[in-house]
Amino acid sequence: MPSKKTQRKVIKQNVGVDAAKDDFKVCFYHMDQTGHKFIKGSRTFKNNLAGFVAFMKWIEKKRVTDLDVRITLEATGVYHENLVHFLDDNGYHVSVILANQSKAYAKSLNLKTKTDKVDAQMLGKMGIERDLPKWQPASAKMRILKQLTRDRVTLLTEKTAITNRLHALNASFEPHKRVIKRINQRLKLMAKQIKEVEKEIAQTVQTDEILKGKVDNICKVKGLGLITVATIIAETNGFVLFTSRGQLISYAGYDVVQRESGTSVKGKTRISKKGNKHIRRALHFPAITIVKYETHFKQLFDRVVDKSGIKMKGYVAVQRKILILIYTLFKKDSSYDPNYHNQKKETEEKANQSCRQDTNPAYSGCLL
Repeated sequence: MPSKKTQRKVIKQNVGVDAAKDDFKVCFYHMDQTGHKFIKGSRTFKNNLAGFVAFMKWIEKKRVTDLDVRITLEATGVYHENLVHFLDDNGYHVSVILANQSKAYAKSLNLKTKTDKVDAQMLGKMGIERDLPKWQPASAKMRILKQLTRDRVTLLTEKTAITNRLHALNASFEPHKRVIKRINQRLKLMAKQIKEVEKEIAQTVQTDEILKGKVDNICKVKGLGLITVATIIAETNGFVLFTSRGQLISYAGYDVVQRESGTSVKGKTRISKKGNKHIRRALHFPAITIVKYETHFKQLFDRVVDKSGIKMKGYVAVQRKILILIYTLFKKDSSYDPNYHNQKKETEEKANQSCRQDTNPAYSGCLL
């Protein structure tokens, strides 16, 4: 238990947490009245209920009594979710930040080493220095949507694996008829379950008039269906954490990185893929479809392919643009207008023409 002298001096305390599949690293930071920041303790806990309880007891032992303890985590993958809900249920002020926010902060500290321990320390210090917003749990509807959309992906993956196994078995020497029969029965069951899940997803969306209106507006884009849109909304919790397109792009792993060192290493640019894989998977097939029906997406695809010679890069660029479009329409609660880009282009051309005709040198509206 901290002494009374320590209690008077410490004015802020924050725990940085870096969660992984099996465990999570923590770092407890304190800041005194002079602004001096120091580490009170670091430790590793198991990423399960027993570990959560042990972590809470450790916090209560290390904390300064009657002073609020804040906890900072990074939203990467799903391994932090159970811990965040546990801490929130127990009354802690939890802040969940996006990966690009922590990356920018680490860069400001000139951190060149990246380990779970270093990340926990960085997050602990960030929580001390910044007034981070309190995490708000997703609504019950969003949690249900996420579980349903992910269950559908699992069923589709399993169905594909069993179908491949059946194909191989049929091509083998004297396949056993009863084995084939059982495999076909499993495939029929999985097909039935997939339809059931898709029906439940549609029903979940339809029970919320506001959500249904937003989804209907987005689904006016040719190539986007309810399942895809519901998946994106569920995986982003209705975009509540996002205040810019850049944050969303980084969260989904569509941010561009390049490996470069001095003059000898000039690596090719690629997307980081350090983000939510469920979003990228959900946008894969819609990107292939949308270039057939939406002109400005086809133009983007053609530009990227002409420049790189790689079709997949073109489709990835389209996926990224689709994600931004869904985000924009959802946030603005507006309907999709397929002629928007043409109207915007005409407006710019008229402005340019007006600018060329204007003889007033003080005119500053020219877009050229």
